Amino acid sequence: MAARKSCTHMTWSEAKSKSGQFDTSQKKKKPVIQVTHGQALTAKIVRKYSAPSDYSKAELRRAKKQEEKALAVAANIAKERKEERRERERRTVCPFDVAREQMTQEAKRRQQQQIQNENESKKKDLNNLEQIAQCREMQLDEIAALDAMYTDTDEFILSLHADVDGLRAKTDEWQDQGGGNDCDESLLLSITQHPPMSFSLKLTIEDENNILNDGDLVATLLLQFVFPPLYPESSLPHISVAYFAVTDRSMQIGADKTLESLVHLEEAGLVQELGEQARQIVPLPCIYELATTWITDHIFEYCNLRTHAQLSG
Repeated sequence: MAARKSCTHMTWSEAKSKSGQFDTSQKKKKPVIQVTHGQALTAKIVRKYSAPSDYSKAELRRAKKQEEKALAVAANIAKERKEERRERERRTVCPFDVAREQMTQEAKRRQQQQIQNENESKKKDLNNLEQIAQCREMQLDEIAALDAMYTDTDEFILSLHADVDGLRAKTDEWQDQGGGNDCDESLLLSITQHPPMSFSLKLTIEDENNILNDGDLVATLLLQFVFPPLYPESSLPHISVAYFAVTDRSMQIGADKTLESLVHLEEAGLVQELGEQARQIVPLPCIYELATTWITDHIFEYCNLRTHAQLSG
């Protein structure tokens, strides 16, 4: 009874102290975590460059998904472009076919081109007018012959401004009036001031004599001719090279590559020699002889292989 009484008069703090379970005089120390200098620096960098703490985890996940989606789209675009580039590289064409097409396009352009008449003088020299009218008749005859010779091909291209039918009608009327100085003077003036006869010839010439000694070479050549008023009696035709390329029939190039002739043409020398050959033929028609015989035999004599063509050969 006495023991129970003594216990009941104990305070709560006395009881804790007596039991030894709660020692207020000794506080437990927190364990010290050892951190190296590298770990501390890493943690500092992470805090600096990481997303702000006010972004939620859901927002961060959405941002990551959008980034991944953008990267996937960019990768697909890069892949498609790479495939397109490979496809262009796989597509090849024959340089000869490209040269033929380019020559045809240039011929069409030249066909639309209007050439100024050299006979700008309006002097009423009837003898000179009659001579021009006679030359115009001969020019019409040569044009008709060339048209007949190339009738089944697209190699003869007459200028749209030449108006062959109109000039033929004038010369026929002039002949009906006697074909001399006694005819209508205005008709003679109309004949002499008619647009000049202009046309192009598309030529494909193979190096049959192997002059260049380099593969299966073929020249693609577009020559343009203009008849001056007094051709063929006392003038030579004006001759120019409108297009020229030499290619190898056996070659293939990428469709996206620019066509380059394998040779360099000495154009000035060629045109000069054509004029000399024409001088030996006139006053007879000379165009067909020049285009089908002389130039076929001699064109490659005026060609020089380019350096890269020599190396590749």
